[in-house]
Amino acid sequence: MALVLGAALPTTAGAQGTPPAAIAFNIPAQDLGSALTVFADRAGLRLLFPSDLVAGRRTPGLSGAYTPDAAIARLLQGTGLVYRFTRSDTVTISGPNAAGGDAGGAIPLGGIEVTGIADDQQIVALATSAGTKTNTPIIDIPQSVSVITRQEMDQRGVQDFNAAVAYTPGIRVVDYPGGQGMPDIYLRGFRANDQAAFYRDGLRGGFNAYDADIETYGLERIDVVKGPASALYGSGVPGGIIDTITKRPTATPLREIEILAGSFDRLQGAFDISGPATADGTWLYRLTGLFRDADTQINFSPDNRIYFAPAVTYQPNGQTSLTILAAYQKTEKGGSEQSLPMANTVFDLGPKISPSLYLGAPGLTNWNVENSSIGYEFKHEFDTGWRFQQNARYVHSEVDFNSAWGSDLTLAVVDGQYINIGVQLRPKTSDSFLMDNRLSGMFNTGPIGHEVLFGLDGGYYNATETRTNSTNYNAISIFNPNYDFGYQFGLPWSDTQSKLLQMGVYAQDQMTLGNWLLTVSGRQDWVRNEEYNYNSRTLLADYGFTDEEAVATNAAFTGRVALGYKFDNGLMPYASYSTSFLPIAGTDFEGNAFKPTTGEQYEAGIKYEPTSFRGLFTASVFQITEQNVLTNDPVNFGYSVQDGAVRVRGFELEAKANLTANLDVIASYTYLNAEVTQDNPNEYGTSKAGTAPSGVPENAAALWAYYTFRDGALNGLGLGGGVRYVGSSDAVMETVSGAQVSVPGYTLLDAALKYDLGAFDRRLKGATLAISGTNLLDTDYYTPGFYWNSVIYGTRRTVYGTLAYRW
Repeated sequence: MALVLGAALPTTAGAQGTPPAAIAFNIPAQDLGSALTVFADRAGLRLLFPSDLVAGRRTPGLSGAYTPDAAIARLLQGTGLVYRFTRSDTVTISGPNAAGGDAGGAIPLGGIEVTGIADDQQIVALATSAGTKTNTPIIDIPQSVSVITRQEMDQRGVQDFNAAVAYTPGIRVVDYPGGQGMPDIYLRGFRANDQAAFYRDGLRGGFNAYDADIETYGLERIDVVKGPASALYGSGVPGGIIDTITKRPTATPLREIEILAGSFDRLQGAFDISGPATADGTWLYRLTGLFRDADTQINFSPDNRIYFAPAVTYQPNGQTSLTILAAYQKTEKGGSEQSLPMANTVFDLGPKISPSLYLGAPGLTNWNVENSSIGYEFKHEFDTGWRFQQNARYVHSEVDFNSAWGSDLTLAVVDGQYINIGVQLRPKTSDSFLMDNRLSGMFNTGPIGHEVLFGLDGGYYNATETRTNSTNYNAISIFNPNYDFGYQFGLPWSDTQSKLLQMGVYAQDQMTLGNWLLTVSGRQDWVRNEEYNYNSRTLLADYGFTDEEAVATNAAFTGRVALGYKFDNGLMPYASYSTSFLPIAGTDFEGNAFKPTTGEQYEAGIKYEPTSFRGLFTASVFQITEQNVLTNDPVNFGYSVQDGAVRVRGFELEAKANLTANLDVIASYTYLNAEVTQDNPNEYGTSKAGTAPSGVPENAAALWAYYTFRDGALNGLGLGGGVRYVGSSDAVMETVSGAQVSVPGYTLLDAALKYDLGAFDRRLKGATLAISGTNLLDTDYYTPGFYWNSVIYGTRRTVYGTLAYRW
């Protein structure tokens, strides 16, 4: 029996001349027959196919804006079915061997890759590959996942990574004005160092915090996976990972230029140009660039940047595509660590330190880094519906880093008004190469549907660095600094080379039985870390030291298992268990290499995707424990053993919704109960057991709303406002007793305004004026610093204005 699905809506599918227009779809993963019914109604098409053809088949769904042709290709992906437009408003679907082995012009299905508007143009993303490495609706992912889309970043006027994730639960980022290196973040209470939690385009971003930084203008979106993710991604912290997705070539022409100016003499120009390079769309291109000249709230600390990212996509047919992604980035920032004493910041024990104080040597201390990278993303869909994808990237970094630090944060020098400042020269060169290969497919075993994934990935990192300390310190007044002094340097005390080789194999099965969803993932990793210290090249050789070599090899198995039930009304409760591991450099007193730290998480939650408007709501409760944490050797003071453990129990809420065509809302709440559960006493007899890890607030909440006027006198105006609250967190006040002090919490207000000048005068069509501001009340706030008895000043009030033109 043939089934005919149709609707009376007009359509441009298959029409001659004008290309078909993109249509917004929101079709969750479900039975193929019911999904095609929704599609036919939305697209205004008549679908012809035998009713038994779709029986027992499922579709991963569709979310975003697609042409009707691309949309049906996505819905039929992996089913082995073919389709053809017999008229401009009629589509026939058949098996791959229909009509005696000739589908009569039908397009073989597998995976036509769609490039265009998609989810990234919405403040609410409903599907992502983060967390599963397959294109999966977020509601079906058995783990908390947050997505910051391009539209959300544009609404809020985001200019850096800290601002991008400011409204995302589970993340605590240290505001570090004037500072250097990658963002310093905590994920669900666990600090992520050396880019262990940072990914770019599905591959780890790097292996050292000082090799790179993030330019948010070059991103399509940011995916945040909460909790252990080692089952698919390999080594990492128990708190999760953050994957930044770079801008890709688009099939629809895109042209944008903008000029930004604002606080701290910031002046920035940027452009983003994309579209087809050939008439048939076989070749696509994108050119994204930015130039910034800016100061910061910290004296002598610039925030200058050059960013250029060309990209090209070659798609000879609907089953194969190759995207080449290249980037060059040069960044100049200050080199001072900016850890300020608590006495004149958190505590009211005298005059307050100025938020612009620079604890460095002007003209000497700086962090300048140049990054060049090139990579690719290759995808191919076989006629059987199986899909192969390979991602690769090579990065070369040149780091000119002269660091300054305060050696006496108790202010004991000269009436308690001075800090001794030392300088370390630490230039570094690094190279890394990473690759991920994955094969996925969908099939049924009886009533159970499977989407399986097999992968093999690896990475190589090679870095050389020298470190030379100044032979003298200089005292800087914290109230009236005088930088008229010099530093002297001897020979390097460290000349090192670091090599890391990692390889992992993984597999995953996403199973469905009716409304039940079961996900099982597993991975085996092998890691080799080589550390060389060429003392014979340095001053240490004069004291009888020789070259040192330390090699550590580790292997680990990690996994995830999760079960969920998807109700027809959009609710999905789930429960999951996942594990992680992270290699640790160094050795104990006996010279034995440290084992990797390990983590495990129990999580239960509920997700809700409403049917009446575009939105996603998530609530989760979890417990994460980390073992093999370094702690004091109780016998050999000055050395470490792996007797420590940390436990975090928490609760998260997140809501993102386009409540109406005019109103967008984001809300989040995080509760964390973090505790050091095992720790050996130090040489003073003090243990951290029973205390909270430094820098982890117990409570955090955020709310953002944005309203766009689409008619009337205010047509073209968008208004947004937000509030962020971060509760107090503990910091170590002094090392002898291990006493902790509470660093106060804070509340910050943000706002944004955007006006479409074309609504005022049609001759200005495509031009927009935007103003955004953070910490509008200029609230003083602090986060725990890098050392005991120290804090870092938060970001002061910042206001930017942007004039953009898009055509």
